[in-house]
Amino acid sequence: MLKRFIDICAAEKIFDGVSKILIAVSGGTDSLALAELMINSRRRFNLEIVIAHFEHGLRGQDSVDDMAFVKSFAEVRGVNFIGGRGDVKIFSAENKISVETAARILRYEFLSKVRRDLNCDAIALAHHADDQAETILFRLLRGATSAGLSAMKFRTLSEDYGLLIRPLLRFRKFELENFCREKKLSPRLDATNFELDATRNKIRLELFPTLEKFNPALVETLCRLAEVTAEEVDFIDTQAEKIFPVVVKDNAIIRKEFLKLHAALQRAVIKKFLALVTGTIKDFGFVHFEGVRKVLINGLAGVELPKKFRADLRKGRLIIFRN
Repeated sequence: MLKRFIDICAAEKIFDGVSKILIAVSGGTDSLALAELMINSRRRFNLEIVIAHFEHGLRGQDSVDDMAFVKSFAEVRGVNFIGGRGDVKIFSAENKISVETAARILRYEFLSKVRRDLNCDAIALAHHADDQAETILFRLLRGATSAGLSAMKFRTLSEDYGLLIRPLLRFRKFELENFCREKKLSPRLDATNFELDATRNKIRLELFPTLEKFNPALVETLCRLAEVTAEEVDFIDTQAEKIFPVVVKDNAIIRKEFLKLHAALQRAVIKKFLALVTGTIKDFGFVHFEGVRKVLINGLAGVELPKKFRADLRKGRLIIFRN
């Protein structure tokens, strides 16, 4: 498995331009396997490794023991360790978000801060093929379009967290479990992964086993869909980038030029335009992009958008402003 890991990382150029990496390790099977593989291949890629663990405070003494376990794992292998803590339940209540979302936000904020403080080039995450398939199915059930069905990538440059790398995307969960057994590793078991109060856990534990009765290669099928969709979205975005200066002038979409575009390019231009004018499209969804597109196609007066923004069509030019 180590050879395959090295071959994939080399072929996909996962560590290109990277010399110091922060590995997020929970102590579970996936992250433990990632850490062990990266430690054993660090000379091959000339890497300096730091292991980080965030204690969510959700499972009492078990959470404390998780951190102690990961710290010991790192120390035995001569790898620097950084630990952090946060109260996820309080953060969840204060911000009126789910515990799952709160945990993710606090964990990523911790990792991002450590990456900056230690001047690391990237954060390594243990997402694998099963995670990829689960994410695609989750988004599909929520009505995602092609952009939402795009695959997680080996390398993602995040505006908020810097470079994120995912070296395990070609590995199945059972392969990581087998690897840990072979290496006599004893991953920590997070009981919250088996609770059915989180949608993603329900998909993993209930929906996947049912769907696999119809298609035993469900994970591979969904991962293939995600990779192909990501390539197509990248192509469309590249084309939109090229024609953007023609369609958008003086902070406005020129309707005459916009109507010449294919529907896929129209949507890509609108997304890019809204991101440029509003600063972010995190609060915008398909219904908003399509609303703007209908204004341009049908020559409507305008449409209301999130965060008190409004799109107005005036004399053949669509502009965005605060309402």
